[in-house]
Amino acid sequence: MPAAPRLHELQQGFAAAVLGHGDDVAAWIDGAGLDPAARLRIYRNAVAATLEAALHDTFPTVHALVGEDFFDAMAARYRQRHPSTCGNLQSFGGALPGFIEAMPQARSLGYLADIARLDWLRQLTVLAPDATPADAHAAADAAAVEPRQLHLRLHPSLHLLHSRWAVLTLWRWCQSPVGPAPRPDRGGESVLLWRDGGEVVMAAVDPATFRCIDVLAAGGDVAAAHRAAMDLDAAFDLQPCLRDLLVQGLVVAFNNQEGCT
Repeated sequence: MPAAPRLHELQQGFAAAVLGHGDDVAAWIDGAGLDPAARLRIYRNAVAATLEAALHDTFPTVHALVGEDFFDAMAARYRQRHPSTCGNLQSFGGALPGFIEAMPQARSLGYLADIARLDWLRQLTVLAPDATPADAHAAADAAAVEPRQLHLRLHPSLHLLHSRWAVLTLWRWCQSPVGPAPRPDRGGESVLLWRDGGEVVMAAVDPATFRCIDVLAAGGDVAAAHRAAMDLDAAFDLQPCLRDLLVQGLVVAFNNQEGCT
């Protein structure tokens, strides 16, 4: 009889078995009246159901658009190829948008990957840490700083998604599907997501505003963000964009404050 495996080998074997990658570990399981392979199947089915339910919860819009059968088959393939590596199921599913893009079965649903990205960003927005918005005194002090020297730290819950599809319009229709579904190819949308009072807020903005905020979120200075926006729209007005960020509480700090670099 071969030597008993070490503890870490048993753990790795059990993890592989419950994820559907072989039953070698069954030889070392005490079935206690039940066939060890059957006992493993119980665990395997429970893990599969838990992971697939987590995907249902995180990607409700994808589920609504493709239906139960398609989603279940996709979720089963996904969790086999991308098993969870974290005990927190809220972090499971980050690779699903790319997985959808590569799926031959979703080739005719070009918008679906970006819908999945929107669902995932909503999850990240909910889970993001909180932060105290900059106050009026900080904003007044920042107004005296040269734009090329001024950086903004934006709220950690703020996320951005630019899509060539009408993802926000389609998401909203899915919440109350009355009448025909909007055409996904009716025009691209640039979407901001943030958390306000525990709720996720989403807003579509014009491409120039999106570009400006995207540069700021990446650490660019205000002058660079302004130039990037004007490359898309020569009439872009920076002040309303900055004012809206402040009013929504999405500016946490400026570079003249501790905590902003």
